[in-house]
Order: sequence, then C-alpha cells, then structure tokens
Amino acid sequence: MKHTHIIIYILLTTILCSACNREDDVDEIFYGKTWYMSGIVVNGITSSQETAQFYQEDNTYYISFSSGTFKGVLSSGVNISGTYTADGKHQSISFTLDAPSSSLSQFDLQIYNRLKGMTAYSSGADWLHLGDANGNRILFARSRNQIIN
Repeated sequence: MKHTHIIIYILLTTILCSACNREDDVDEIFYGKTWYMSGIVVNGITSSQETAQFYQEDNTYYISFSSGTFKGVLSSGVNISGTYTADGKHQSISFTLDAPSSSLSQFDLQIYNRLKGMTAYSSGADWLHLGDANGNRILFARSRNQIIN
C-alpha cells in the first residue's frame, strides 16, 4: 500500500509539473506564417472605422514571419521589415523595425509605432494578437477577410 501512495504522488507531481511548464511552439505560431491585420484595440476600444480601411481598395495589411525576421505591408504597398524575438514560455515578443521604405500615412505610422512597442502575444489556430504593456493590441487573422476580435 505504501508503494501505491508513492506511485500516485509521483504521477500527480509529474502531471502538475508538466502543466506548469507549458510552452508555446513559437515556430508553429510564427515561422513561415502570414498574418493579415484584422483590427486594432486602443485604450480598450476596437477601432472599427480604421478596421474598415484595411479592406478598402487593394490595401492589405499583413506581417509574414521567417526565422528571426519579418516583413510586412501597410497601406498602398508600404513595406516594413525587421527582426523579432519570441519567447514561448512567457508569450513575450519584441520587434526591431527597419526604417520604412517610403513615407507613412498617419494611420500607417500609428501601426508602425505600435508594432515597435509590442511585448506580448496570444494565439490560436487562426488568430494572433500582439499586445503592449498598456493593453493595446494589433489583431491578426490567417485570412484577409476574417475579422477576429
């Protein structure tokens, strides 16, 4: 009977420790993936007027990740790029952005500056949220026409 208690204790300890050590596979989330911007949250408010701009004409806001680098497109084909580091254990992320290839509109500049300040991520199979320390977020989806809140 004493051995049974020890075995149960070891099994419970193993289960609890493995639950505590959950770590995201950052390669699965980022590497080789393209994420389309579906909205932004500023001061707790989703900007629906600006979200509508994402889909006007040929504007496609997206970010595509490779191993440690990313590239993206803002409105009117303005390219952005740089490096990123993601930590799957703490769901943290940081970006270093290269200077943009051309001048940015007011809205593009807002997205560019927000992206520089992102410190955390959360994700699912078809969505990615990047967030800063103030609770502001940039929302992404796997499809251009998919709105994720």
